[in-house]
Parts: sequence; structure tokens; C-alpha cells
Amino acid sequence: MLSLLLISTATGTVRAQMPPSPSDAGESHPPYFNFKARQFLIEGSYSIAPLAPIEVGHVRQLMFDRAVIDHAWGVARTVHPPERFQGNPLVPGQIGFGPVHDGTTILFDPPTNRFRLWTRSWDLRRAKYARSEYWAYFESLDGRKWTAPELHLVELDGSTKNNVIRAQNGVLFGGPSVVEVPPRLRARGRYAALFLQATEKNRPGETHGMEVRIAWSEDGLRWKDQAENPVVRGRSDTFDNMVYNPERDVFMMYRRSTVNANQIRRIAYSESRDLVTWTQPETILFPDEADAASMFYTLVVVRHQGIYLGFLQDFYLYTDDPNYAGPVRNGPKSHQLDCELAWSRDGFHWERHPNRPTFLATGVPGEFDAGMVGLQQAIHEDADGISLYYTGTPALHLNEEVKSHKGTGLGLLRLRRDGFVSLDAPKEGYVLTKPLLITGGKLHLNAQTEPGGFIRVALRRGDGVNDGDWIDGWNYGQAKDFKGDATNAIMTWSKSEYLDELKGRAVRLHFWLNKAKLYSFWFE
Repeated sequence: MLSLLLISTATGTVRAQMPPSPSDAGESHPPYFNFKARQFLIEGSYSIAPLAPIEVGHVRQLMFDRAVIDHAWGVARTVHPPERFQGNPLVPGQIGFGPVHDGTTILFDPPTNRFRLWTRSWDLRRAKYARSEYWAYFESLDGRKWTAPELHLVELDGSTKNNVIRAQNGVLFGGPSVVEVPPRLRARGRYAALFLQATEKNRPGETHGMEVRIAWSEDGLRWKDQAENPVVRGRSDTFDNMVYNPERDVFMMYRRSTVNANQIRRIAYSESRDLVTWTQPETILFPDEADAASMFYTLVVVRHQGIYLGFLQDFYLYTDDPNYAGPVRNGPKSHQLDCELAWSRDGFHWERHPNRPTFLATGVPGEFDAGMVGLQQAIHEDADGISLYYTGTPALHLNEEVKSHKGTGLGLLRLRRDGFVSLDAPKEGYVLTKPLLITGGKLHLNAQTEPGGFIRVALRRGDGVNDGDWIDGWNYGQAKDFKGDATNAIMTWSKSEYLDELKGRAVRLHFWLNKAKLYSFWFE
């Protein structure tokens, strides 16, 4: 006997129907508890001071970590790779030229209702310091078809009919990490960009010309370096990027570590409130015993639903020679770059899946992304899911190959809503949250079930001496099952689908999953 799904065409939501009894449907029984003895509850204790519940508001709670989860049994996290867009590459490369190279920011601009792309174009057809690395600008109305507007801002090859916004002889410009700044800094401009710069000729007293700088712009096209540059000196020849943290009102920078035991390719963190004074860089990620990659090339960070997502670029360099001094290929992925997923609640402490699954693998031989891939600083959510952008090149991380192959191209990736990580119960599993402050409204799920599977939710008290007690009317017996595949399913109980009578109370959600995947939940 199958439960039915009622789909509202007006809202796109899914409501679950009352399940049959376990004896009729052959479903598993609820989790083990001695309900009569209640020995796992703390009722009757002399004095228990209640903890403050977690205030999740209406933010969707994604299943990356244990931030809101107290206990889980019979479930495992699965990282889901995105799907490549069939029309890739959106912007193709040319022999020795990547018009959209690594070091790319894409933002959606509501005032103009268009996507804006800032990137480093890398032209190996030119002499190294003869404007071979410069900033270029693209626009799109749909995020898929990109145009290169004639901006008439910078001369290149005797003409200003181009989309170049920054180029200079004797200087290599790294990719711009562009952010909209908060109102307190708007006097300097709407946008700030963090970028690496390398100069051909060292200044007096300097041994190299590599440094990280900040530039400002009101329109995103005309940029001016701040006087307080460089903000950090030292080698960091990758995409140095930053993201704004609204909870702490600081900018967080991700670059290579400045002090090394041997290999430079690790991830360091620094922060600033004013984009002038930055904290001393601290190493936050480096390969450990569980890693197959020998180095971390770049960590590109974006913010999504209160979580910082890190696209960690793995650089595979295999060699048996302890005196390695040049390119050696003796591994299946040697000199390739692909990406895994990392996540953080504060931007400083990062977690990764213990099995180190690849989030974005290199493409098949012959494709534009067969040698190296890198996710860029971009994320956009629409009604159908999430868009991510990446750059790909067919060449390996070897100079002679990069120069002779078709250059870097821009690709689009698609993912279901909140589809980065799911909690999966292949048979039967349970997930208990920490005490959450109920905002009222309804409980929404983003989830999938297999044939014969279901998700049921009970509500339990989370306050003081009553912690864990079952709430009459909201337990498994009164819960209606969710079955199917929906990004916005509404959970209901026999008495109501509205949680308004529980508003302002500390409540634990107890998920009962059977052959199911849970991507996220939220109150709204």
C-alpha cells in the first residue's frame, strides 16, 4: 500500500499523506526506547538549568556536519558531484590563450539583472611581461551565454575595442577576487578586489616582485589601487581570494602559506576588518595521511545558507625520486588538478569528508577540461537548483603542455538545491538534532526516498529536565510519511502541518529514515 503525494502547483511544495500501520506496510518499527521506564530521560532530576536552543531561524540546515545534529545512527554522508552542462565550454580557450582563466569571480547584479564576470586572461602567445596576464570582463543575462563588451578602457594591440579592464607592461595581474563591501566602506567604492601582482623588475631593496593587493571600484570596471598596498608580500602564485563574513564583519583571505617545511602548496588564512591591516597568515589546510593528493593548490571559498563552502584544488604529483627536481609522470593522475569539497561554519576551521571523495574530477581525454579543473568564486541558486562555474584545460600542469594545448575554457555545473551532501540511510537510520528554537510555520525537507522507503519526523522537548520527552500529538504515531523526491516537502502530523503552537520552544527533531536521503530541512 503506497502513500500518495499531494503536489501544489501554486507553491511547488509536496505534502505527505498519513502512512499505513507498520503491520500493513511491512515497515520497520520505531527506534529502540523503553518508553514505559523512560530511563534515558532526565525527568525528576533535582535541578537542571536548560541550555539555550540553537536559533536557526528560516535558514536551511544542510547536512554537512554536526552543527545542529546531536546523534545519528545508520546513516552516512554522501558528497554529490555536480553535473556538467551539455553546452560546455561556455567560453572556449584557444591555442595558448585562456580568455577566462583561473582566478574568476561571478556575481549576479540585481540592479542590472545580469551576471558579471571578472577574470584573469592568460595569453601565452605574448611575451611574459608584455600584458600577457590581465583582467577581462564579461556579462551574461542568463549565466550561460557570455558576451565580451567593448569597454574602451585599456589599449591592447593598438586598440581599446576590447573587454580588458586592467593591463600593464612589466606586470602580471592575478585573478581578481571581487566582493561587494558593506555600507561602512562604501566611501571607497561599491566593490573591492583582492589580487596577486608580480612585477618584472624588483624595486630597490626587494628580492622579488610578488605581492597581494587591494583595488577599489564603484562600477566594477574602473579600478584604483588603495594607497595601503601591498597588504601581503610573498609568493602565492595561485588564486588568492577573499569572502566577507557578515556575522563578524570581517574579510577572510585564502592564499598559500608563507612559511613552509618544504612544499609551498598549502592553504593559509588571514583576515581584516578594513582591507588594510591583515592578521598574520595561519596554515589551515595541508595534506594529511588520508590524502591521495600531494599538494593543495587553491581553496576557493563561497558562502551558501550560512555555511562557507571551500572548493579545494588537489594537485597530484607522483614521484619515487627523493631528489625530485623536475616533471615526473608515474601515477594515474600525475600533474592533474581536480577538486574536493570542504566546509566551515566560521571560515577558519574546515572539515572534509573522511573518505576524501572527488567533487569535480577532470574530464575525459579530448575534452577541454581533461588535464586540470578548478571551481571558481561563484554560486547562484535559482528555482531549478544551483549553478557553479569552473575553468578547465586539456593540458597537464606542465609548462610545455600548457603552451601547446588549447587554453583554459569556462564551464557550467549544475546541482540540485542543497545537493552538495546528503545523509543517507540505505536501510534504516535515525537522526536526532540538538535543541532548536522553533520559529513556527512549517517544517520543510529536501529529500529523496527509494521504493519502499520513507521519512518520518517526531518532535521531542529539548528544554532542561524535559529534554528528550515526546510531545503529544507530534510523535511518530501521529506523523505522516514523506515518500518520493522533492526539494521542498512539507512534513505534517495528524493534528496539523503548522508548528505555531510550539513557537518559541526548544524542540529536537527526530528523523526516522528508511531507504532515504536527507539533504536539508528548515522552518518557514
